[in-house]
Amino acid sequence: MNTKELDDHLFQVTPSELKHQQHPDQLSEKYKLISTTQYYGRTVYQFTFNSLWHGNAIAVNRESRWTHIPEHVHTVVEILYVYHGECTQYIEGKPVHMDQGDLCMLDQNVLHSIGYIDEKDILISIEMRKEYLIDHLMTKFEERGAVNTFLLDALAMENTHDQYLVFRKTNAAIKQVIQQILCEYYDQQFCSMSMIDSYMVLLFCYLIRQYRTEAEAENRESGNRIIEILSYMEKHYQDLSLEELAKHFGFHPNYMSALIRKNTGRTFRELIILQKMSKACWYLTATDLPIYEIASEIGYSNLGFFYQKFAEIYHESPQQYRDRNHSASC
Repeated sequence: MNTKELDDHLFQVTPSELKHQQHPDQLSEKYKLISTTQYYGRTVYQFTFNSLWHGNAIAVNRESRWTHIPEHVHTVVEILYVYHGECTQYIEGKPVHMDQGDLCMLDQNVLHSIGYIDEKDILISIEMRKEYLIDHLMTKFEERGAVNTFLLDALAMENTHDQYLVFRKTNAAIKQVIQQILCEYYDQQFCSMSMIDSYMVLLFCYLIRQYRTEAEAENRESGNRIIEILSYMEKHYQDLSLEELAKHFGFHPNYMSALIRKNTGRTFRELIILQKMSKACWYLTATDLPIYEIASEIGYSNLGFFYQKFAEIYHESPQQYRDRNHSASC
């Protein structure tokens, strides 16, 4: 399937949409089969997407037009992408208007609905199980430095936030990746799910880039310097102390410690360790340096402590990590 065939497929009127055209105020009969749940004393639909999984960790759906989607919660994480046209979501009662090219990522169990979807409005939803996002997809990123750890946590919905993220005016590269995901999904061939998995990694790489750029601009405007602070930590992680970091930015160490914890959910020490281990992963996969030299390069004179911290984070030894990643690249 090429992109022209994909567009023809997406704009094709389905039998259910014909019914919506005739009775735009009536919900689909499928809602009689969808379970409900209690949400702060209200009865709302609970979407599980069981009919779409087919044994996979990802499900793709093009939302029906000439209708609306009532209030509901998901048991999964959802990406909603406006492929064409526009839409208005209501997230926890708050209207969130989205134009063509906008993308929204919603955590599981977030109450939302979608207003009337017109003929020109092509909305694509990508559903994924949360364990796929956190335990599989996020582990594909080897560059888990201080900044990327902060951004990945936001994307993975692990940190304190509003339980959804909106990316405005995503670029052409993101649309192309989503198109490839859709082509593989709607015209499945040999290795299609593996291709989709790879495209999902690429999609999140682009989203992280955009999130990082927007976060840096927003921080500059608001006076919040957290991205700048994390970037400095990435560059000087080998022997950086909290006191030195605070002095560089003109803050008291206690204030710096609280600022980092508030914005990232982690302590200064935890982020420094993550930065060191991220660099260790790079050395293990990209070089043949002995492990004791890698430990020294990232600022550890105590080899036993390095082994202990590495195992705590990656649940395997540095040598096992090196062997597994070398095998995977063969």
